[in-house]
Amino acid sequence: MENPNLTSARITKIGESSDLEITTSLTHIDGIKNYKHVLTIKSETTHYAKFTVYPIKNEKVLKVTLIGLTQIDENIEIFSRELQKYNIIHSSGLVLLDGRIYFECYLDLALDDEKSNDLKIFLDKNKSKFKDIRIEELSL
Repeated sequence: MENPNLTSARITKIGESSDLEITTSLTHIDGIKNYKHVLTIKSETTHYAKFTVYPIKNEKVLKVTLIGLTQIDENIEIFSRELQKYNIIHSSGLVLLDGRIYFECYLDLALDDEKSNDLKIFLDKNKSKFKDIRIEELSL
C-alpha cells in the first residue's frame, strides 16, 4: 500500500444533498446558525465506514498528511502542540500501516491565509522527521 489516504473529506453548504443520503440534524450544535458549511470526513476500513461532520465557517480547509514518521519520542508531543496553533478541526492520530506511521489532520486554514506561510515554514523545519509531508487545500 503506497501512501494511503487515511480519510477523505468533502465541504458542502449546509442543506445541500450528497451522494450518500445520510440525514442528521445539526440543531443540537451551539451557534449552528453562525456556520455556512460542513466538513464531512470519512474514514473506512474493511469492517466499517465512519463519518464525522464538523460545521465550519470557511469554505476552505487544509489537509496535512505526514507520512513515515521516523521516530516516536518526546519531540512528537512538542510537534503536536505546535501544530495545534493552526486550529486543528480533525486529526487521525498516529496510525501504523504496513510498518509506516501516518498522521492526517484538517486545519481551519486556507493556502492564501497569512498563517499558512507560518505552517509551511514550521513543517519545513520538521521535514527530517518524516519521509513525506503533503498539504492539500479542500474547498467547496
